[in-house]
Amino acid sequence: MEERNRTLSWARQMSERNARQDLEAKRKAAMRLKDKGEAPKPVYTYRSPKLVPGDVAELFGAESIQNRAVLPGDFVEIRKGGAAICGIYTQSFDQAEDRLQSTSIVQGDQVLGHRTADVVFRIPGYIFRDNVKAKLGHWDIAANPTTPPQGTGKVVSAFADQASLLMGTFYTRFNTLYDTFWHGRKQTMLTTPEAARYVFGKEDSNSSPLTLQELYATHVFLTQDSSLTRFVPSAAVRWTGEFTIRRPQEVLLAETVIDWVRKDDPRVFQFIQKAKELVEGSRRGDRSGWKATKFTDSDRTLIEFVRQTAISGYSDLFGVPQLAYLPRLLRPLGIYDDIDPRTAFEFLTEIGVWPRWYNMEINRSAISLTSGGVEEQAIIARIQSLHPESLQQDFDKDLARLQQESSSTNATTLKGADVSKGETNSRSPLVLESPTEMYKHDPCDAIRHDFGHQPIYAIDDPSASELDDAFSIEPVPVTTLTPEPSTWVHVHVADPTSILPPLHEMATLASERVQTTYLPEGTWPMLPRALTEETLSLKNDGRPKKVMTFSARLQDSNGGILEYKVRPGIVRKVVTLNYDDVDDVIAWDRVHGGRAEGNRVRSSFMTMPEDRALERTYYRSTKGSVSTDDTALVKELNHLQSVAQRHTDARLRRGAFNFSLGRPMIELTPYPVPRVAEGDWQGPIDYSHSPLWQEPQITVRLDPAFASPSRLMVAEYMIMAGRVASMFAQEKGLPTLFRNQPAPAEKYREAFEETIRTKTNPRTGILNMVDMLPLRPYIAGAEISTNPLGHWSMGIHDGYCKVTSPLRRYSDMIAHWQMKGALLNKHASSSTSAIVTTPPIFSLDTLSPLAGVIRDRERMLGMLEARSVKYWLFEMLRRRIDGGMSTVFDGIILNPTADGYNVISTLLGFQTVVKAEPGVMGASKIGDRVIFEVDNCNPQRPYIGGRHLSMA
Repeated sequence: MEERNRTLSWARQMSERNARQDLEAKRKAAMRLKDKGEAPKPVYTYRSPKLVPGDVAELFGAESIQNRAVLPGDFVEIRKGGAAICGIYTQSFDQAEDRLQSTSIVQGDQVLGHRTADVVFRIPGYIFRDNVKAKLGHWDIAANPTTPPQGTGKVVSAFADQASLLMGTFYTRFNTLYDTFWHGRKQTMLTTPEAARYVFGKEDSNSSPLTLQELYATHVFLTQDSSLTRFVPSAAVRWTGEFTIRRPQEVLLAETVIDWVRKDDPRVFQFIQKAKELVEGSRRGDRSGWKATKFTDSDRTLIEFVRQTAISGYSDLFGVPQLAYLPRLLRPLGIYDDIDPRTAFEFLTEIGVWPRWYNMEINRSAISLTSGGVEEQAIIARIQSLHPESLQQDFDKDLARLQQESSSTNATTLKGADVSKGETNSRSPLVLESPTEMYKHDPCDAIRHDFGHQPIYAIDDPSASELDDAFSIEPVPVTTLTPEPSTWVHVHVADPTSILPPLHEMATLASERVQTTYLPEGTWPMLPRALTEETLSLKNDGRPKKVMTFSARLQDSNGGILEYKVRPGIVRKVVTLNYDDVDDVIAWDRVHGGRAEGNRVRSSFMTMPEDRALERTYYRSTKGSVSTDDTALVKELNHLQSVAQRHTDARLRRGAFNFSLGRPMIELTPYPVPRVAEGDWQGPIDYSHSPLWQEPQITVRLDPAFASPSRLMVAEYMIMAGRVASMFAQEKGLPTLFRNQPAPAEKYREAFEETIRTKTNPRTGILNMVDMLPLRPYIAGAEISTNPLGHWSMGIHDGYCKVTSPLRRYSDMIAHWQMKGALLNKHASSSTSAIVTTPPIFSLDTLSPLAGVIRDRERMLGMLEARSVKYWLFEMLRRRIDGGMSTVFDGIILNPTADGYNVISTLLGFQTVVKAEPGVMGASKIGDRVIFEVDNCNPQRPYIGGRHLSMA
């Protein structure tokens, strides 16, 4: 039972979803109510619905997401080529690849190798449940970690059969899911527990709990081929059980085209004839007749059907119903041999719907980057109409007003409370009820610390448009109170919460976007550019800037934090510098490989087409921000670097380490890339001769994050700010979103600690690749949590949270609101004889499920960004292959495979699988340098493969 409880400690976000919509409706209704003089209730208070004891909806939720790992003993459904296979998850050691690999025991007690990414449904600790142990006996994982008891496959099959029987029995009810949730309940999303409660009549609070079989039967229904025309599994379906409900237009389109194809509708024949002429003209290079060609409504319907097949057809996990009918559309053309998703892409380019360089990844993502655009424009218009002063901040004017007000009253800190009588109020002055109301006056103006004309340094890329952090230092005189030599570090962060209340409609939009999305073809900001690049940016425009400042007094001798402060602040002298110029005047001894490595990274790039001049450059085009003749500035920058390095050394002593495999970066010209039409096609477009949609120039280069001393310095100051924020939140008992990384499992920890202790470079903190690679599979990723569990690889054991990018990260805005609320309480209490307390803006009950929402959105956006980078990299390689140009690269072996090895390019940082002869495989090992050629590339899948040429 203890094992079962431990494996089910995942928690409850998705089981709370039914209550969430009611809560949202109540919150919006509350914002419309006038203040009737009653004590307001805490904002964002989130109450979990009462769970039926034993309700397996607990399998999906906030705590479930905190435990992302699939663990031995879990029941899993694995997807391979669209087929579902059930099993019990285990792990085995692959001698060929010299590492653990994922396996599962399936029907017949057979062992199936797979990726953890192939798991789309799991029941944690299934094999340890009492009823299962009664059949199989106890599995002692410690003694026998790879082999569960005999008969495991039979138990799995019996469970799956029970779920299938349930699905068949309730199939009629299952078939009403779409109409009930889309049309009846007006939902665009649903979860497996929601659907299961509806189907099995357990939506009432007094109902019996869902069973595991009912939950799995619902999952099976939602993911069968016929259901995928209506429900789309999210990228995080394993943890969230979440599905997007397709719009009726999409469902109708698929059903309509399938019906046309089955009945040989003449509209299909007419489209095929028109398409054949377009394709043949495209291949001849004769598109003269395209301007006269028009697409009909039925043409557009068929084009959209093919488009959906191209976008979704490469799914390795779930089947794509449209794919079965694609040959019926394209084979009559007599042009294409193999009909598959790649053919669909080629067809759309040859009839002028897409350009050859079209990136499908944006459409494959479950996240819409363009949603909210119209809403954002309307919000900005309302702000300009109702609160124009918010876009033109004048702190000196606010300061004069405060000085005048302070002479007349001192008891207005908390709205609606008479603190002179010892009263308190349950609503923070940061909270305004109306979603369109902004602060008439910043509630924190009275407690802002004025840093005067002390210079603060904002260091960023030359092209950066939103400057959201800067820093400064102050040596501390040695006195009886501060006997140890020390230095105050101040990290100043842009302050969007100085104008945006938590309930403002722009803050709500930011909460939905979660963060700014950076893709090679463009940027989708979390907050409007009018705010991030103008009003709130820390750019040097001669005006005072409001900031949130995180300060730490570092001991000069060991870099330890002696004391800390968190304060709203005002800065007046921002010095903006770029990384390249600062790199020229500070030390390189903390960069792994020194200046030579920096020069190598700067010169590591490749461009296509090569005959076009580079119009965009990541590095500076001209020097200018730092002159070596400015000795005072050069001295100050070196002092800033030495202070940062003291803190780095302190983390290294606590076990911090880092490694860099190299990471590719993409620059496209033109930027942003013009959007391609996603519907309502009137006729074919000749993209090859269009001045608007010229083929983008692609430049791939190595990310210099670890090969630039100024970038390392800035990163260290941001780490200090994150530690200070964590200390403050824990001291004040504030619910906060911490960034945690657990240490490796106990059985691997000794090997890790030995390697880190003996192999980490004491100056740079870098582990060499050959030492790091064998350990890399056991390093857990960082996760968001409401508990400060520490960040293992950063050597931070007392908690860490991100607070330095509120212009582009909603979780940072949350932290700012929370801390301001505590600071205002302290200020109000010091001004009166009463202890003034207001609840945190975000309660713990709110942040726990919100952590899961933010975590999933961040993960999906991270996947989108990574896949978009990969697409454009592969597109450049495709162009080189098609053009007969060299695709030979130097590389380092990451790990052997069954028929070759995985390798990383030292020039561009991309990874691929390379095939090699058995003799090469036997003589090679991790870390060996090789020369390989990329000889197979499909950007749309995306996939590349290579062949071994020689050892380097």
